[in-house]
Amino acid sequence: MTYAIKSRYENGVFRPLQKLDFPEYKEVEIIITSESTNDIPPSLLLKVAEQGGSYDFLANPEEDIYTIEDGEEV
Repeated sequence: MTYAIKSRYENGVFRPLQKLDFPEYKEVEIIITSESTNDIPPSLLLKVAEQGGSYDFLANPEEDIYTIEDGEEV
């Protein structure tokens, strides 16, 4: 499951700003972004693109419209 929630960092603890339906002591992974910056690490963008299916079309043989004769040797 993936959730995006807002939280506040207080006294060394992240406190959710909304009620969560989790059992006590449930371990979760937290990815931190700040509203004060628009910088997103490239590793996170890559992970989202891979898991989100953004590039799934590349596996479709119908998308492979170029041949080796179409380009120059590198």
